[in-house]
Amino acid sequence: MKHKKYHLIYFFSLLFFILSLVSTTTAQTSYLDSLDGKYALQFQISENFTLSDFQGSILSGKYHFGKRSAVRLGLAITFEDGNADRDYIIVDSVQYSQNVESNSFGFTINSQYINYLVNADEIGCYIGAGPTLNFSTSESQYESSDSTNEDGNASGEYYNIGIDAIIGVEWCFHERMTLSAEYGLKFYYHHRNDKYNSSIRMDERTSKSFRLTANYVNFGISVYF
Repeated sequence: MKHKKYHLIYFFSLLFFILSLVSTTTAQTSYLDSLDGKYALQFQISENFTLSDFQGSILSGKYHFGKRSAVRLGLAITFEDGNADRDYIIVDSVQYSQNVESNSFGFTINSQYINYLVNADEIGCYIGAGPTLNFSTSESQYESSDSTNEDGNASGEYYNIGIDAIIGVEWCFHERMTLSAEYGLKFYYHHRNDKYNSSIRMDERTSKSFRLTANYVNFGISVYF
């Protein structure tokens, strides 16, 4: 019975110490104080120090609505509409041409709520999580020059929806610029449906799965204004 009392005393003493430490640290002045209420554009630093999109080719930004809280949003959109001619040679030198008209559209949205943990001077550590959505659709029309070859159309649609979690560190090297490096973990549901229809055959395939990926690292720069 006495041992249990001692364990409780140790536990509450340790809890009080941690809360006191966090409270004291968060009360200190840091670079995050100057970022409250500011927006930022984010860019990823790739090989040879070239800049690319951080988590969205159309928009990749962040907004600090508190001294240790921020939200991030990344948006990417793709669109393609094209026409192509294909020449085929089969056995016995049988040749035919095929005209293909195709179009596709897709978008990706990534968003996270960011919480900054205990930080020191110009360096901070943060964690975050939020929804992620990826959607894409495509259509193709096939027309052959020879009536003996099949004409048809194909369509495809897929989407991923899930949660994106991150953990990283940030260094404020300028009053309006920071460097960050982070790991990402995604858990999402994947759904894909493909169809093909022609005068001689019809095919449809559907796949569904839950996936977990943890194979990406972002190294980027944020510019505040």
